[in-house]
Amino acid sequence: MNTEPEKIKVSAGEDLLAFIPHMVGYWPETSIVCIAMKGKKLRATMRLDLPPDDATSRETVHFATIAATQLACDTESDGCLIAIFGRCDWLEPKKFPHAKLYRNLCQEFAAQGLPVRDAWFVGTDHWRSLECTDATCCPWPGKSNAAIKESFVNAEFIFRGSMVGEAPKEQVAQLTTVRDPEFVAKVAGLGDKVKEPLTMNGCGAEQLTATLQAWQFSLELWPKPPDACMCAFLLASLADRSVRDAVMVLLATSAEYALAGAEGLGITGPDTAELVVPVNWYGGNQAAGRPVQMGWVTEELMAGAAYDFGNILVGGTAPRVEGDEPCLLDWERLDGAEPFLQFLAQATQTADKAPVLCILGWIQWCKGRGSWAGQYFLACMEYQPGYRLAALLDQLLSGGHVAECAKDPVTAWHRDNRDNEEVTREEKNEGKQEDKKGEEFGLDEAA
Repeated sequence: MNTEPEKIKVSAGEDLLAFIPHMVGYWPETSIVCIAMKGKKLRATMRLDLPPDDATSRETVHFATIAATQLACDTESDGCLIAIFGRCDWLEPKKFPHAKLYRNLCQEFAAQGLPVRDAWFVGTDHWRSLECTDATCCPWPGKSNAAIKESFVNAEFIFRGSMVGEAPKEQVAQLTTVRDPEFVAKVAGLGDKVKEPLTMNGCGAEQLTATLQAWQFSLELWPKPPDACMCAFLLASLADRSVRDAVMVLLATSAEYALAGAEGLGITGPDTAELVVPVNWYGGNQAAGRPVQMGWVTEELMAGAAYDFGNILVGGTAPRVEGDEPCLLDWERLDGAEPFLQFLAQATQTADKAPVLCILGWIQWCKGRGSWAGQYFLACMEYQPGYRLAALLDQLLSGGHVAECAKDPVTAWHRDNRDNEEVTREEKNEGKQEDKKGEEFGLDEAA
């Protein structure tokens, strides 16, 4: 197997700017994008909302400090690139609209050992280098943004199957909106029959085992969609927040490990009602009350799983015993669960939708995709105002906190196979932004 990275040659600033939307998944607006570098390799890509124009000096310094501190979590990086996507074009050479912010960013990144190697400003219609104000080589107001979308790199990424979508707000709405009102009505009717017993006995040891089995069973069958009975059962099960937490751990590890963690933490208890299972599970031949087993759980497994249970919910990576391997999320499993969860979100238009949207946001938060996570949390709280987990995670996002698992290349999610693509920059003599002749910039790890 050829393990050498596929190289993409870059010959102009618009090529590097074209790289950004493919990394964040959409065209950034009123944003600051920072790309960490290790030598000539491009690593993590971070997008932040652009501060308001009337931000105080203290606020811009605080913003720059958070940006630099977060990107510096990648301890192997030794430099960075910055692109400011502004609210308007930069029309007058001596009136750069974000001069104070850019100066603070340069100072804070340098203090973190990540000097800014190059930077660009992208306005509503034009872009230009922040290092070249010579009108003879870089006429005002700059080059057309069309050059970015028509660049070689954009064409190459599209050829390789990468598409730039709409902003997260629009995409989240499209991915979770109801598609089949008749199916939704059927799910709602069936859900009324199982909500009460699942609420009363959701954490009974046998009931939780059956519930996690149903989730595992449905995930294994996907992309074959669950029927209305299964959808109703799965949605109703999430009303119990301890069950929801166990499901989140299941999505990141396995059903067995989630159950072991729940037992180790004392979440499970004696069953107080008859076992409830989806009507058509296993062809309809599993009667209510039939025991569902998931294997024997040892004390040692429960101890480790109990520690990881809470660790996983907060995106933590620290091992239970110092010197052990870090806590790893199963990213392939989580990636596969996303479209399944989106299907469940499409199956209801009631408050049942909130836990599903929250879990989808949590997955994005663990991936380090704050913009996506924030939109899912906002959507969640539209269906259940004040939904506690979504509100807490949204507060962490607002404070600039990133999940620990997203900070370390060993534990972080990586975007498909793009870590095998290397961007090589072949400089042209077009002003100061193009004067680093002989340098090559390659994509190492873009998260």
